Amino acid sequence: MPFGTAQLPPGAPSAGGTAGFENLPEFAGVNAPSSVELRTVSTQFNRFWEFALVGTDLLARPRHFDEAWRYVPMPECLRGQLTAISLDDDELVAVDRNGWIYTMDNASQFPLLWNWTSGWGAMLWTGGGHRLPETTDTGWALSVASPWDNQSFTDIAGRVHQSGLAKMTMIPVLTGDGSRITYLDPWLPNDYSYEIGSPLGGRFQATSLSASASTTFVMNKFGDMYTRTFDFDSSGSDSVFFRYSWEDQSGKPSAPGLLVETLDRNTAAIQLPAPGWTHQPKVPGEITSVISIHSTGPGPEVRELRVEGTRNGETGFWHKPIAAERWEFTPTGAPLQGTPQANPSEDRSTDTLAPPAPWNLSAPLPARDALVDGQLLVDIGLPYSVIDPRMLDQIGLTARPSGYSLEVKHFDPAVTTRDATVTTPDGTRIPVVVHTADGMRMTPSGPGLGSEPRHLIGAIELPDDAYATRGSEPALDAFVRDWMRGKQIAPITLSATDRDLVVR
Repeated sequence: MPFGTAQLPPGAPSAGGTAGFENLPEFAGVNAPSSVELRTVSTQFNRFWEFALVGTDLLARPRHFDEAWRYVPMPECLRGQLTAISLDDDELVAVDRNGWIYTMDNASQFPLLWNWTSGWGAMLWTGGGHRLPETTDTGWALSVASPWDNQSFTDIAGRVHQSGLAKMTMIPVLTGDGSRITYLDPWLPNDYSYEIGSPLGGRFQATSLSASASTTFVMNKFGDMYTRTFDFDSSGSDSVFFRYSWEDQSGKPSAPGLLVETLDRNTAAIQLPAPGWTHQPKVPGEITSVISIHSTGPGPEVRELRVEGTRNGETGFWHKPIAAERWEFTPTGAPLQGTPQANPSEDRSTDTLAPPAPWNLSAPLPARDALVDGQLLVDIGLPYSVIDPRMLDQIGLTARPSGYSLEVKHFDPAVTTRDATVTTPDGTRIPVVVHTADGMRMTPSGPGLGSEPRHLIGAIELPDDAYATRGSEPALDAFVRDWMRGKQIAPITLSATDRDLVVR
């Protein structure tokens, strides 16, 4: 299968059009849906097209037009093999019975441009293909954020940044007990090492997932729902194409585009850590396990949430804009696709938390005059998200002990923010916050922590109240003055195994 045009960044602008549709064979079978309002493993839509998987037949028709379903053209080797689909923006992925992923690009163009590829993975979509990890029908979805349709995202400070020209494509997947969200990225090595830390410190156990335009939407068995906008590129992991900072960017102007933002350090960088999860209000009625999110236009957070359900015995879906407080119901009369879910009005998010991560780690903090932070690495021409800290000794950047040490209990590398403790030379314990973002790996790796070091970028931050009252506590004041350099947040790099932690 050839390398597709949508994988050549940034792909063609979304234009729609139906040229060639009339030449596709018309579907003469039964059980094709009368309407498509939810993104599921058998029904999908974007601005221009609806797709349905009926048995193993992949069908399409223009959205919002009274047209018959027609067969989607595909390579002969895929016919009769597909078991699930997902669509977002201009890409559609289909999965066969063995979990292998196939991508049809130009899904926001006319059918003559639709093109299939089995490629996935480093480098840049040229990998030999990838498989979904074991999950459920409601546990995965394709997410695509393009410079044509979505255009931008916001960082944790609410500042708007332009999406990358190469798009942001991933497949988030619920794995294990539902508390792990593994994501597959076609530019990264084909493994299951990259994760989006789930809500509540990575312990929320979700049963359903949907995703669109880098926004992931999850729900547990009690109808508690969370959303988060997160991608490898926007979260701090890709300093090859993006510029990040842990420090407050207030006072700096926003760049007019990604290239200027990357090169001009007088403009605001993407402020880290990545934004966290938003707890969504509960649906005021009966629901099923099918949840759905889709982009409704350009701009950050322009998304609509949908949850299949019933009201007064009539089937349909509950829906609202992502930032709205109230749900509305649209009846459809369509058969329910999901399993009825319990949906008590009270919050049950913490009722089924997964065990905390098993890794309790500590490390001496190096003296600050030997600390290599993200800015210094950039200054010497090394993007800090791809640095192996073992290189630092080789170039003469060794670290002397400072007398301070850092302790992190239940260190989960997928989580971006967690509580920690700094112990001073006189034994005083100072509560701090440790932020991290995953590093860029060039070879396959495993999830979590193991015997091989996992390299991350990060920062140590003092809580607002501690920083504001530091003058009244001598040990804290000395730590801020001598190690934090007077600032509330200090960048670091970390290497972690299941037994050891090294801070640079």
